[in-house]
Amino acid sequence: MSKKYKWTNPSVLRFAQGEDPVAKIERASRELALQAMDEGWQGPPFDPLALAQWRGLKLDARGDIPDARLVPTSDGKSILQYNPLRPRGRLRFSIAHEIAHTLLPDHAQQVRNRAVEDASQADNWQLEVLCNIGAAELLMPLGSFADLAAEPVSIQKVMDIRKQYDVSVEACIIRLVKLATTPMAAICASMHKDGQYRIDYVIPAAGWKCPVGVGQAIPATSVINEATTIGFTATGREVWVGDMELQVECVALAPYPGSADPRVVGILLDPEPRQDQLPTIQEVDGDALQPRGAGKKVLAHVVPNTTVIWGGHGFASALRRKFPQTWESFMGETATAKRCPALGEVFLAKVSEDVTVAHMVAQQGIGPSKTQRLRYAALAQCLQAVREHALGSGATVHMPRVGTGHGGAQWPVIRELISEELVDKGVKTTVYRLPANAGA
Repeated sequence: MSKKYKWTNPSVLRFAQGEDPVAKIERASRELALQAMDEGWQGPPFDPLALAQWRGLKLDARGDIPDARLVPTSDGKSILQYNPLRPRGRLRFSIAHEIAHTLLPDHAQQVRNRAVEDASQADNWQLEVLCNIGAAELLMPLGSFADLAAEPVSIQKVMDIRKQYDVSVEACIIRLVKLATTPMAAICASMHKDGQYRIDYVIPAAGWKCPVGVGQAIPATSVINEATTIGFTATGREVWVGDMELQVECVALAPYPGSADPRVVGILLDPEPRQDQLPTIQEVDGDALQPRGAGKKVLAHVVPNTTVIWGGHGFASALRRKFPQTWESFMGETATAKRCPALGEVFLAKVSEDVTVAHMVAQQGIGPSKTQRLRYAALAQCLQAVREHALGSGATVHMPRVGTGHGGAQWPVIRELISEELVDKGVKTTVYRLPANAGA
């Protein structure tokens, strides 16, 4: 985010607590989605009404409101009212937008809706920006639509995909950027008081330093200014900063409450990207018990929140047999200390001068289960701790496809968690898939 830009909306400032509001709403929305997925919320398509119910919101369908709104109740909670007569894609986004409002601490202090009369405060658009980003994270959460990663990205492709999957344009753009392996960024721009379109948010693909910042004025000659009618797209190769060319692809959407001018969302692409510019997980066929490369290594795996010996044919039992001291160390910190390991905890055990094993407690119980035992939210917490240790010790991270065996989890979700928590933050990570003929 541009250092010159200053957030001013009181609700945004209370929520951010000194952090970048965009990064914080992305994280909060992702955590909410992971917790719901742990409890059985499934997709695609991901049903925002089901998420609202899981969130504890009372639902009220009414045909006399424009879209959706949160109405506070006397007990400090909120009712989510929505108009079921609205187009399905718009309604889904509106409901997700209101759920995102609940992530802010003061959401129940007044009626929150997307109608024009809500814009009593000049900087309320900042709040709308955050909730739009949150809605995108909830409609197309982490790990979803992973097959789109191979798709060439263009605004016309976005318009096709959003119809196919019944999601908003904004959600689709942000998801494609999160999946991107080439330099690009999602942007949103709106008309400001000075009569110029300015950037409201920038969400770059991991590893790309986008030259455009929040608050930046868009050149009057840009195609952004051509997208003046809702649903109209525009594209062009332009220079916004210095002499760097950018491919700009955009579409006009409904304005913020209180504004007559459409806002514009789109994609900025580097027309001539280097193939090795963005970091990625290194996936190989091999044995994680024999981590490759020189230097210090962290061998990470998932264990259940029990002190029952790791048995069966999983990776944990194979690791226990090869490095029995890791089990002894784990038991010493748990059973011997008369406590059970808690979901989200990480136990470290050094097995050689260069290799440290990280036991990540991210599985709920053991044995057959009708529901998934791996807990995504706990795994995210564990990966954060592994990252801190790896960065502090200068180590690389190595692991099998954690959580996909006894944990029963979906690899696309876990893969993206690993990317976000490790690779995108500077930790080189290798994931090993044992060949089918190589045993357990």
